[in-house]
This record gives sequence, C-alpha cells and structure tokens, in this order.
Amino acid sequence: MYRSQKQLILLLSLFFIQFQLIGQVVENYDSKLSYDKKAGWFQSSEFVQVSLDLSTFTSASFIANVPAESTVFMDNVLWFYTSNDTTVEISIKDLRSKFGFIEESKINFSVLKKDISTSEVSIKKGFFNKNSFFSKVSENQPLNQFEKRKIDRFYDFFFLALICILFFISIYKVIYPLVLGYILNPKSIFTAEDFSESNAIQKFFSLDIIFFIIINNLTVALIAMVGVKEIGLGGLGDFIKGDVDELFLYWLVITLGLFVLTIVKFLFIKFMTLIYELGKNEFAHFFYLLRVVSILMIFLVIIICVAALNSQEILGVVLNWSLIIFFWSYLLAVVLLMFIMMNRVSFNNYHLFAYICTAELVPFLIIAKVIMG
Repeated sequence: MYRSQKQLILLLSLFFIQFQLIGQVVENYDSKLSYDKKAGWFQSSEFVQVSLDLSTFTSASFIANVPAESTVFMDNVLWFYTSNDTTVEISIKDLRSKFGFIEESKINFSVLKKDISTSEVSIKKGFFNKNSFFSKVSENQPLNQFEKRKIDRFYDFFFLALICILFFISIYKVIYPLVLGYILNPKSIFTAEDFSESNAIQKFFSLDIIFFIIINNLTVALIAMVGVKEIGLGGLGDFIKGDVDELFLYWLVITLGLFVLTIVKFLFIKFMTLIYELGKNEFAHFFYLLRVVSILMIFLVIIICVAALNSQEILGVVLNWSLIIFFWSYLLAVVLLMFIMMNRVSFNNYHLFAYICTAELVPFLIIAKVIMG
C-alpha cells in the first residue's frame, strides 16, 4: 500500500512538472484543419485553413507548426513566409493589435504551399511556457515575432517594362503598320524577299528601322536581365538588384549598350561584304537575322510571362531550355541564310561559306561559349 501511494505521488509529480514545462492546451484545431484548392487564370492555389476563435480564453496564445516554403495568412493579411519548418507563437492580444482584429471574434488561419496536406500543419490554443518544447523545435523563428520577408520587386519591374515595350509597339504599329507586319511575318524567314530588289526596306539608318531596333533591344535587354537573375551567369546577378527605379536604369543602360553593339554588328557585316565583294547585300543579311531574333524574342517573352505568373521557381530551368532552343534556332537561321544567298547571290559557294562563317558563325559561337560556359 505504501509503495502504491509512493508511485502515485511520483506520477502526479511528473505530470505536474510536465504541465509546468509544456503548458495547457485549451483547444486543439488539428482535427478541424481543411484542405482547399482554388484555380485562377494563371495558377491554382493549394492551402490548409481553419477558423480560429478569438472570443474565448482571451489571455491565451496560439502556437502553429508550418512546413518549409509556405506562406501564412491571418484572414487576408500576410503573416510570414518561412523557408524552414517553423513553430511560432503569438498571443491573442498581440494578434489583435498587430493585425487590427479589434472586433472580430473569429478569423481564418491559412497556410499556402504547393502540394500541402493537413498533416503538415498544426495549430493549438493554450497557455504555454516560454521554455517549453515548442520553442526548441522552431527554426530561425523567434517566438512572438514576425519573420521579415524580403520583397523582390524584380517582376514588378518586369511587367512594367513589358507594358512600356507594348506601348512603343502600339506607337510603331500606328506609324509604320506595313513595316511592322512585314518584319514580324514568320513566312518571310523561309523566303528570299529580303534579297529581292522589290524589298522596300533597304536602308539601315532610316527612322523606321532605328525605331524597331530600339524596341527589339529593349526586349532583348529585359530578357537578358531575367536570365541573369534566374541563371546567375557568374557574378552578374549582383547587378540585377535594387528597387524598380534602379532596375529601370539598368534596363536602359543595357539597351543602350545593345544598340551600340547592333550598329557595330551591322558595320562589321558591311565590312565583310566589302572584303568578299558581295555587293550591297549587307542590309538584307542583317535584316533577315534581325527578323529571326525578333520572332524568337516574342516566344521567349510569352514563355517567361507564363512561368513568372505560375511558378517562378521553375524559371531557371525554363530559361536554360529556352537558351538552348534559341542557340539552335539561330544556327538553323544562319544555315537557311546561307542557302538563300547561294540561290540569290552570284558568288562562289566556297567563298560564301567562308563569309558566313566569318561574319556570323564564329562571332556567334564565341558569344554563346561565353554566355553558356
């Protein structure tokens, strides 16, 4: 009898110690968690949510366990984004003051993450000791504090810049509707219209061509900035940072650099045609590849927009494959250019092949090697 009483006292003492360490759970919401999925125009959102009661035990706290790479909301207010599995505690009093829930008796607690399940989330209401096991399992998340989320403004800049490009294209369409339709006609890639005497566009330094080259360079610069941000390309990623104003400045500087390089490329092609005595075919050569690049840029912009609006985490993979497709598409266009010139230009095929290699293939392969590594 004495031994039984001693064991009972020991068990009660252990329970009391555990109660002091852990605290008291007054309401467990784990069984009330529900999974939902909402589909939108561009993506679907998967989330786990539950309604929290703020009207009872007003001096209590909530403790939530959330998985890595999830976004947590209190009603429609963003609480925090976590990169690791995290446990966080907040009292009802702090919750009301921080989120402005003064009169609300119930609020929705939501955790957004791709492929999330209710078993990954846990939330309880109760009175918890600060030295309890809850604080020990939290990773990089102090109790009663919000995780500071670094807001990346790059894609705000990207879509604003894209709107600017579309605005310039609309102006170009109003001023030069026939020229724009001629430039962006995919069928002309497989024809020899650029080398015909009936081609109305025969001058590089005309206003319509300069305007189009500026628009094209704005697009190429924007795509290049996305590529540097997502792929890295050495230490260049450090330059694609900052607020929207800084990114616009970088964009314009890169565009100016590309415009200078475009003029240098045209002058280089003109020089090579003089060396090989190909006549006045430098503009037809340049304009044919300009059309190819412009059409490829349109597809790249569409791909980036779809990926950015759906899953930004896959943009790096998408851009890697896009870069490979662009590489082979440009090489194919150079081969088509050579065959077109063989039929249109009365010139020795061997010397024509040497001209294409010198003017296009060798510089392009060197640049591709530098970019792709």
